[in-house]
Amino acid sequence: MRVLAHGGRTRSAVFLAALAFAAPAAAAPPDGYFVDSTQISADRPRHLDLTDGDFILSIQRSFDGPLQKRLLGIAEATYPPREVLIDLAITRATEIGSDSARTALWWCDGLGVSRVPYAVTAGALDFYKKLTEQFRRHNFWGAWDHNLFWTDLSYKATIAPRAEYYVRRRTLPEVFVVEMNLAWGFDDGTFVLEAIAHRIVVLAPDGTVLEVQGDGETVEKAFLSVHRGIGYVGRIGR
Repeated sequence: MRVLAHGGRTRSAVFLAALAFAAPAAAAPPDGYFVDSTQISADRPRHLDLTDGDFILSIQRSFDGPLQKRLLGIAEATYPPREVLIDLAITRATEIGSDSARTALWWCDGLGVSRVPYAVTAGALDFYKKLTEQFRRHNFWGAWDHNLFWTDLSYKATIAPRAEYYVRRRTLPEVFVVEMNLAWGFDDGTFVLEAIAHRIVVLAPDGTVLEVQGDGETVEKAFLSVHRGIGYVGRIGR
């Protein structure tokens, strides 16, 4: 972010400190997106690594100071329009489960362990994290009580200030750019299934969501498990 100096002192530090404790922005995100205000300040680990055993996860959320922490929380709490995901599920004849009834949707396909992320959000992270924790307790609910050989969850989120960000033939000045990467994979003894999702959220310093990129571009990969043979199938965009 550009620093404005006057009389040997900077105004940016005061400006950023004030914004860090500002109320959530009232402006609505673009394209029908919305922010789930209940998730902005939810308790999520900054760093968590559970790498022992067969059910592992790695969570890395990188931010610098209370302002960036709050903006990252807003980005993670930003969801695509519900009607868009419902329409996709109907068009593709996919099942999304009874738990989709009264929650912000981040998926339009899959039940339990086979759920595929359409968007990287706090809900997606929490879902796969809870599954991993269950499996580590040898509770295979969500996998239809079928013992899995392993699962692997990886989530990395970063936030950085940008003097300019170019998108859709326009330049957004003085913004923060959040990048989120989520990968989920498991081996059920027949197939090894992997889903890799990437998302960029651009925010103004006051927390207004200006742009969301990457939703719906999840890369899916399917291999035959080593317990069955060798093979590979790939799909992009769900």
